[in-house]
Amino acid sequence: MGICGSIAAYKAAEWVRELTRAEAEVTVVMTEAAARFVSGLTFASLSGRRVYTGMFEKDAGEEMTHINLARECDLLIIAPATAQTMQNWRTGLLMTCFQPLSWLLKQRCLFSLP
Repeated sequence: MGICGSIAAYKAAEWVRELTRAEAEVTVVMTEAAARFVSGLTFASLSGRRVYTGMFEKDAGEEMTHINLARECDLLIIAPATAQTMQNWRTGLLMTCFQPLSWLLKQRCLFSLP
C-alpha cells in the first residue's frame, strides 16, 4: 500500500489493519509527508512487516528494492491518492518512494481519493 501525505492518511491505517485481518500480506510504502501524519511504526505494527519510506532503501543487500517489491506485489493501493501524486503519476514524474513501483505495476494499481 502506498501512503501519500494527507490528513486522510490515518484512514489507510484502518485499511492495513482490515487487510491484515483478512490474511493479506500488506507491505506499506509511504512518502515522507505521509510520515508527518501517521508514523511508519503504526503501519509496521498493524502489518507486521517493514515499512519503506525512501526511494532507494536497500533491503537485505538488494540494490533495487522497488523492483523486488513489484515482483512480490499483486496489487498496489495508493491511499489517500493526493492531487499532487495523481498529477505526478500521470506525467511520469517519479518523485516519491512508491511512484517507480506504481509505474512497474500500471495494470495493478488502485487509487483511493481522500
